[in-house]
Amino acid sequence: MKELIKEFIDVAANPYKSVAELKEKKKQKVLGCFPMDIPEELISAAGIMPVILWESNELITIGHSRIMPLNCGLTRSVVDDAMKGKLDFLDGMLFCDTCLQARNLPFIIERNSKQRYLEYFYLPPILRSPAARDYLLNNLRKLKMSLEEFGGQRITDDLLNESIEKSNRNRFLLRRLYELRQSKPGILKAAEVKAIVQAGLLMAKEDHNALLEKLIAKLEAAPAPKSSKIRVILAGYLCFAPRTDMLNLIEDCGTDIVDDYIFVGSRYFTNDIEANGNPLAAMAKRFLSPVPPCPTKVDWESDWIDYIIEVYRRSKAQGVVTLVAKFCPPLINYYSEIRRKLASAGIPEVLLEIEHEIVSLEQAKTRVKAFVETIGGV
Repeated sequence: MKELIKEFIDVAANPYKSVAELKEKKKQKVLGCFPMDIPEELISAAGIMPVILWESNELITIGHSRIMPLNCGLTRSVVDDAMKGKLDFLDGMLFCDTCLQARNLPFIIERNSKQRYLEYFYLPPILRSPAARDYLLNNLRKLKMSLEEFGGQRITDDLLNESIEKSNRNRFLLRRLYELRQSKPGILKAAEVKAIVQAGLLMAKEDHNALLEKLIAKLEAAPAPKSSKIRVILAGYLCFAPRTDMLNLIEDCGTDIVDDYIFVGSRYFTNDIEANGNPLAAMAKRFLSPVPPCPTKVDWESDWIDYIIEVYRRSKAQGVVTLVAKFCPPLINYYSEIRRKLASAGIPEVLLEIEHEIVSLEQAKTRVKAFVETIGGV
């Protein structure tokens, strides 16, 4: 099992190196995509490999001259990587207007680096607007035509349905992985789970599925570890992948992370795309679904904080650790309400705000230890 998990970790530990090697191996065009709402299935159906753009492990240097320092670490890192030439192996980039900072990002990239292909995918500004479905379908059709021209391959319904089937299988396997994580706390470290999910955003789905099937078979056969640690879930982190050292710190303070509500986690694979004979309409329906809710989607009828409480209760957790990327307005604007609602429900919660360049692990350690002690852990 350790060898299998290492395969995921190796991909996630150095994303761009892994993707460059995979591109050479598969002889496919690679499209760097900004998280979270890019239609990966449409890209794959065009014969192009979609990969998610991630924060670099390096300090941001050149990028500071092109993007405001109060932008989140992800947007600043992508600009920095592009200007340093670290993304030159990509055949193009695709962005969506997830938030205000993401909305400006492609134009900064376009002005400061040469891209063979750069496309912008517009999302409905209001989820339940009567025009939202038609607006989204129209933009999916536009993107489809753009990808067909870029990839040199017509995207048929058969190709798109095949791509959707692979992605749905991937989501099913990840959900099964999380079921095992809940029923056998401690069988996987949080950093391992993060690497497994992140690797799937950097690999061909069929390759990721094959590895997942092998790993799940071994996890199902393995006995549940004995653990008396506090059960917690992670919430927040809309686009980012959590830092490995921070995940290790949280667990080292006496917790088992048994579930989460983050993008590089359960929010990525919560629901499938329905097979209804019209693949583009099915993709639009998935995006417009109120589940899972997200603060980047304007939806007055769904409360994503209530959904966090639902995940907490379903996983039989004892506390919530909220991860906030510094300068992330869609999340930080909601934090006071998150804290109020969780407190009203009697749910212990602690906030960890994380910056790209500087993170005080000792300060975070003190906060988590105090949090665990208040719950009754040691």
